Order: sequence, then structure tokens, then C-alpha cells
Amino acid sequence: MRRTAFLVGVLVITILSTGACKSTPPEIPEGLSREELFQRAQEAVDRGDEQTALLYYQTVLERYPDDLEGRAAAEYEIAHIYYKQGLYGEAKELFLTILSYYDTQEGTSLPLWIKVLSEKHLSWIQEKEAEQEAQGS
Repeated sequence: MRRTAFLVGVLVITILSTGACKSTPPEIPEGLSREELFQRAQEAVDRGDEQTALLYYQTVLERYPDDLEGRAAAEYEIAHIYYKQGLYGEAKELFLTILSYYDTQEGTSLPLWIKVLSEKHLSWIQEKEAEQEAQGS
């Protein structure tokens, strides 16, 4: 799990430092609940500000490291954003990590929607990879 959080953090920092962010990243107040962080992330997505959304989801991972449901949901949302941005390798790694949670005792209580949508995204990524291989041959 720490490897995934590190990967997500590095990617967020990389994206922000390349100037891909539309504006200065917001300062995220201490004391926000997991739900408030998700709400603010979704509001950022609705505005088309995916970089800010990534910051909020990363904050969920940092502030609530022992909350597996929150982790899985935040990683799903991050992976979904990566998928939409065409970062298929990064998205694929996160979707596979998410699915691995369901193989654990603790993972049996995770919401099924995260698993189903992660599997669906993985199949889309595999289709895109197959298309790229076919074009490259």
C-alpha cells in the first residue's frame, strides 16, 4: 500500500510541477473528514480541474491511511482520472492494486462497485493495449 501511495504522490507532484495545473493548488484545510475531501475532489472534477481533484484524493490517502474503503475509493478515482488522461500504465497499476484488496480478509467488506468498475477499466485498458500492439506490428 505504501508503494501505491508513493506512486500516486510522485505522479501528483510531477503533474503539478510541470505546469499542467490551471492555477495554484489549493491549501487543503486540516480537519476535513474523508467525505468532505471526496466532495471537494468531485467538485474539482465537475469544474474540469482534475489536478486539484488528484490533490484531494491524495490527501485522503495521506490522512486516512488505515481506512481501506477510503483508500480503495480514492485510488479508484485517481486511476479513473489517469485513465481519462491517457495514462494507462499508471491507471492499470492502481486498478490492479485495488483488485488485490478484494483478495484479503479485510477486503471482503469493500463495496462491490469499486471492484466492478476497476475490472471494467482494466478490460478497456487491455483493449487499448491490444490496439496499440496491432498498430505497431
